[in-house]
Amino acid sequence: MRLFTLCVLAALLGGCANLQAVREFGQISSLSAGYTRLSDDYARSPLINKSYTLEAETQQRAVLDAEYQQRLPQAAQLQVYHKVVSTYMATLAELAGDDIPTGAEEVDGLVDAAAKANYLDAASVAPARAIGKLLTDATLNGYRHRELKKVIADGNAPIQALLASLVQSMQEFDASLKIERARANRYYRSLHARARENNREPVAAEQAWASLNAANALFDERERAIPLYIESLKRIGIAHQALYDGRDDIDNHQLLADLKRYTKQIRSAYYAVRAL
Repeated sequence: MRLFTLCVLAALLGGCANLQAVREFGQISSLSAGYTRLSDDYARSPLINKSYTLEAETQQRAVLDAEYQQRLPQAAQLQVYHKVVSTYMATLAELAGDDIPTGAEEVDGLVDAAAKANYLDAASVAPARAIGKLLTDATLNGYRHRELKKVIADGNAPIQALLASLVQSMQEFDASLKIERARANRYYRSLHARARENNREPVAAEQAWASLNAANALFDERERAIPLYIESLKRIGIAHQALYDGRDDIDNHQLLADLKRYTKQIRSAYYAVRAL
């Protein structure tokens, strides 16, 4: 009822559509930023690479083991980034609906715990901690739609930094995926060739060929998903920057049209990734 009354009043003043546009942007951006499957795959990639090596390739297997250990802290860092960005975007949606933010207070503690565990270094902890503090203030002080402008203003710089880090990790995964595909193809083709030699193991040859095709199908899925997910993250950043730039004139028709267009693009990319 409160929101309905506010919307009726805002509609008379030409403002309700603004809040709805921000609410929809926040909701789909929260879902997209909270999608962690590709980050999880990135962390496990060295182990998958290792499965495409022969037992005798001890040096290469040791290198991949070491790479996996190096990625464990990075994987934890990415999980923090996903959670922080997703919660922040959900908070925008709640504020746009004149709701008190829920669940935001846990982010500050999550960031502190990650920093103490050395998952976040001094450079990476700063933007995450800034968002955590902002969300805690929003919860404890009972922020509503009237504080939306403040949250957008204070949150833009750190949220852009976190989104850029997520994009960078996905770009690194895209590059490593090409190496992983090449290694898998070499591995299965080698097994296939050995099994076919003099037709000594025809069944094993067929199994190796089937495994090669199955592996390439999975690579195809991820290679389609990564650019889509990168695009959704970039669009979140562009849309939030537009909100920040237009925060003093949020009734601007061009701003609203752009925000709706960005929201549509984010939604399209997110659902395309989830469908793969």
